[in-house]
Amino acid sequence: MKRTLTIITLLLVCIQVLAQEQKLREIIKPYGIPGMQLVCVKGDKVQNVNVGFRSKGSDKKVTSNTVFEAASLSKCVFSYIVMRLYDRGVIDLDTPLTHYMGSYERFDPKEPRYAKITARMVLRHTTGLPNWGDKYAELIFTPDSTFSYSGEGFQYLQHVVEKLTGKTLNELAQQEVFTPLGMANSSYEWTEKFDTLAAFGNSPDAVNRHKKQMAAASLLTCAHDYAFFLQALIDGVGLKPETQKMMFTTQSNADWFRHTIDPEIKRHVSWGLGVGLQENETGKWIWHWGDNGDFKAFYIANLEKKEILVYFTHSNWGLHVTADILDTFLPRQTWWPPLWNGYQFHELKRMKAFWAILDKRGYDRATEIDKEMRREDSGFNLPEDDVNDLGFILLEDGRNKEALAIFQYNLSAHPNSDNAYDSVGQAYAALGEKKLAIQNFERSIELNPKNTWSADRIKKLQENGKL
Repeated sequence: MKRTLTIITLLLVCIQVLAQEQKLREIIKPYGIPGMQLVCVKGDKVQNVNVGFRSKGSDKKVTSNTVFEAASLSKCVFSYIVMRLYDRGVIDLDTPLTHYMGSYERFDPKEPRYAKITARMVLRHTTGLPNWGDKYAELIFTPDSTFSYSGEGFQYLQHVVEKLTGKTLNELAQQEVFTPLGMANSSYEWTEKFDTLAAFGNSPDAVNRHKKQMAAASLLTCAHDYAFFLQALIDGVGLKPETQKMMFTTQSNADWFRHTIDPEIKRHVSWGLGVGLQENETGKWIWHWGDNGDFKAFYIANLEKKEILVYFTHSNWGLHVTADILDTFLPRQTWWPPLWNGYQFHELKRMKAFWAILDKRGYDRATEIDKEMRREDSGFNLPEDDVNDLGFILLEDGRNKEALAIFQYNLSAHPNSDNAYDSVGQAYAALGEKKLAIQNFERSIELNPKNTWSADRIKKLQENGKL
C-alpha cells in the first residue's frame, strides 16, 4: 500500500511538472520568445526546465548547459565577492573609494563630489552616478542623497577591488565563487568552452564583445550554475551571519531618481547591498533583473522558504513574462518587482484580454474591439506604451501587417504622440513602404525636434532604402 501511494505521488508530481513546462511554452509563444532556461528550487527539490531554441532562427535547443548573458545578474555575484572581501578586512564599505583608488579615468577631475562615494553607496545604488555615462560618468545628484540604478558605480568598484587584490575580476570570481560553488559554466569573459554552449554562437563579433570583464554586466552563465550561487547566497555560505543579514536589510528605499513609480509599489520594494528586496504577503524576497538588449534574465529567492526561481532567455520581451512565470512555478502572490522595473504591460490583464480577442478576430479590428471592451469595462483604457509594446512584439515576430494595424490604432488614440508616429514609420519600413515610412518619421520629428531616433531612420532609408 505504501509503495502504491509513493508511485501515485510520483506520477502526480510528473504530471504537475509536465503541465508547468507546457504552460511555460504557452506563456512565451505569443511574445515570440524562442526559448528559455529555468530552474526552480523548493527546499530540497530542484526543477530544471529547458524549452525551445537558443535564439530566433536557431535549430539548437536550449539545454541545461546552454550559456546565456546574465546581464545585470552579474552585479549580484560581484556584490557577494565584495562582501567576502569585506569579511576579511580587504575593503571597508564606508571608506571613500578614492582612498583606495586615487584618480579614476571615468571621473571629471574638476568634480570634487566623487570623493564621497563608498562601496556601500555602489552596492545600494546611491552613488549619484548614471547607469552609463558618455565621456565622463557625470554625477546626476550628490552622492548618497537618493537612489538611482548605476552600472558605472559597479565598474568603478570593480577597478578598486582589482587594485586592492592584484587580481582580475574573473580571477576573483573563480576563486571566491565559481570554483567553490561548482559553477563550471560561468565566467565574466569568453572561454573556448562557450564555442559550443553559447546561446548567441561564437562569431568573431560575439567573441570580441565578451572579452571585456564587467562586474555590472558581462557574466556568462546558465540557470543551473546561477541557482547554485543563489542557494549559497540564501544559505549564507562563505559569509559571516551579520554580513549576510546586512546584504538583505534595506539600505536604500529604491525611490528611483527621475522615475515615476506608484507609491504603493514603492512601499514594497527596496534595495539591500547588491540585491533588490521585496516584501509581500508571504514575507521578504531578494531579487534582481538583467537586461542586455536581447538577453533578459530574472531571479527571485525567499530565505525562509528556501524557494528560488531563476531564468534566462534570448529575447527583447523576456521580462514581460516574469509575473506569469512566477505564478506558474511558485505559489500565487503579489509580485512587486515586475511592477517596479516597468517591463511588463502596465495593464497586464486588460492587455492580455485585448490581445486574445485581436488574435481571434483580426488586428485590423482593434478600434472596434476597443469600443466593445470599453462598453463592458468602464476602466478599460490601454496605456500608449502597452499598445506600442504589442506592436513591436508583432513586428519582431515578422507579423508586419498586424503590427502596422496596432500602431495605427495607437496613433488614432494619441494623434499628437511623436512616439506613435515613429512606430508607424517603423512598420511601414518593415513592409517596404519607404515613402510612407519617411512621412511618418518626419511627422514624429515635427512633434519632437529632439527625436534623433526618427532622424536616424530617415537617413538610413534615404541612403540604402532599408533600416
